[in-house]
Amino acid sequence: MAKDSDSAAQTFLGLDLGTTNVKALLVDARGRVLAGGACPVSVRTLADGSAEQDIDDIFQAVLSAVGQIARQRDLRSVRAVGVSSQGGAVQLLDENEAPVGPVISWMDTRGAPFDATLTLQFGEQWFTEHVGHGCSGVAIGQLLRLRDQSPHQLKPPARIGFVGDVIVQRLCGRRAHHSTSLSIGLLYNPHLRAADADLLKLLALDPAQLPALLSARQAAAGLSPDVAAKMSLPAGIPVSSAVHDQYAAALGSGACETGDVNFGSGTAWVLLATTNELNRLPTPTAFACDHVVEGRYGLLLSLGNVGVVFDLAVRTVGLGDRSSADLDEILLSTPPGCNGVKCWPHVAWPGASLSETTRQRLEQLRKSHSPGEIVRSVLEGLSLELARYMDILGSCGCRVLRLVMSGKASASRATRQIIADTTGLPICVAGEEETSALGAAVLARGLVDDKSLSQLSAEMTRLRQTVEPSSERAIYQQMFAEYLNLVKP
Repeated sequence: MAKDSDSAAQTFLGLDLGTTNVKALLVDARGRVLAGGACPVSVRTLADGSAEQDIDDIFQAVLSAVGQIARQRDLRSVRAVGVSSQGGAVQLLDENEAPVGPVISWMDTRGAPFDATLTLQFGEQWFTEHVGHGCSGVAIGQLLRLRDQSPHQLKPPARIGFVGDVIVQRLCGRRAHHSTSLSIGLLYNPHLRAADADLLKLLALDPAQLPALLSARQAAAGLSPDVAAKMSLPAGIPVSSAVHDQYAAALGSGACETGDVNFGSGTAWVLLATTNELNRLPTPTAFACDHVVEGRYGLLLSLGNVGVVFDLAVRTVGLGDRSSADLDEILLSTPPGCNGVKCWPHVAWPGASLSETTRQRLEQLRKSHSPGEIVRSVLEGLSLELARYMDILGSCGCRVLRLVMSGKASASRATRQIIADTTGLPICVAGEEETSALGAAVLARGLVDDKSLSQLSAEMTRLRQTVEPSSERAIYQQMFAEYLNLVKP
């Protein structure tokens, strides 16, 4: 294990296997980013709902991203490699662990009819008890579809892999991932801390077909010599198991203490609440799992494609050609409440996800309303929905103390302040944009350091700023009361 005296000379490599980009960060023991690399990967989609990727392309993107760093820095000081990955993307393998067919993306919808049938058959309570999620989805439906259409592909000794563990295998020779990865694929029972035996039996799968399930502190194996040579890295350095990217992002933003909610504000607004116990599900669409930080748990919720809704509003009112800075000034100069125009982004039963039952509408819109007022009303409505989710978390015993925000919207002063005012919570802005890659580097250091992951996260992350609720909080409290009354069943 590392000692403080020599930690300054060590560096750590974090890999983030995203759906559309692979990113790599080289950081020192203080979390300072020394170099970075990125390479896009493609997703093939068709009208039948398929969304597929090529695992070879993803691995080549890993080599490319690390190669960009190697051209900037000497990598002989790297002591470990951490891996963060998109979740639920299935890769079938043969008995020699060679890929069979393409990666079936988590965005693929062909399994949805099978999920709907199974959810109807077993019910929300059964799924909640068995996989920490209120319905069938992600990998389950795809595996049922494959068993229906190509049953021979799933029979032992065939293997069932996911993107993260397959890439880990290519790095070090052992397929391994963390419970957060298996959880987002909906095959993990958080109460038992193992793959759910009843569900595997239903899918006619043997546990041996799945990747090794390891602690975040346990290395999968050492980096193989041939891959080390390609990456200009030391051979034999430990490689982590694959951790789901949202949990890695919590480490990379410093949002892994009880009461923290990591808030990723990209195309989707994704929340990961850190708790000290396995709470009941706040909504059927939440995911409950043990955290990468030992002794803690996570509740993962998504508000759907919120970023898309906001961007659509901006384009619709003719502000699509404005810079982000200009748009922010327009929003900041528009008064709260937007002179009466209101956007209700979600009229549905409490707890449903925005993506499932969106009913967006504008109320009290007049010809005199400006484009800025319309766009700000949309942002206010989305922030009210976020505040509702904070209430939902509280209702299941999950105390929320602060939101740690990263992603595209975190750069907007107006967005940060409106969210602070609607939720009544301090908004802490993560210091590093690539939080999942930085979290993977924290994982890497955790393989060679005795300190807890929460301690390492605190040491290696920083906050750009903290935004407190303003005097306009009272206005939004009244709006929130109206909003809650609107969405009651």
